[in-house]
Amino acid sequence: MSKIKYKTQNLVDENQTRAHAGLLVLLMSAYLFSSNAVILYILIYDFLTRIYMTPYMSPIYLISTFLVNIIGVKQKFVDEDAKEFASHIGLTILFVALGAELLNQTAVAFSLVAFLTLWKIVEATKEFCFACKFYELLKSKNITVESL
Repeated sequence: MSKIKYKTQNLVDENQTRAHAGLLVLLMSAYLFSSNAVILYILIYDFLTRIYMTPYMSPIYLISTFLVNIIGVKQKFVDEDAKEFASHIGLTILFVALGAELLNQTAVAFSLVAFLTLWKIVEATKEFCFACKFYELLKSKNITVESL
């Protein structure tokens, strides 16, 4: 996630995250149609580098940033904490799907990836992030996520 500091709050461009979600949908759809487990490794690499290293090592992030810059949409900033929480949930789903794939439970892996694909389609098209809303619900109930 790109980090821009404003008044001690980390913000991220919503348009860039929507473009990123769209590219993830393409990759996850490619997995669902080809059942090539290498695509799961690419997706996991993308999530790991964006969350734990730097987003500038993620090719999908770089492509989405490039697309947003070419289109020239006005930046719309949102809180990054909710997006980071959502990324951790996505990474967990992908790890479980990869584990299922390695255990020859392809139907389970397909179900998980299809579920995540639907989430990302809604995020990319309707500006609605399910995990972000769950994060906000936790926050409204004074439940703090200490570590992810």
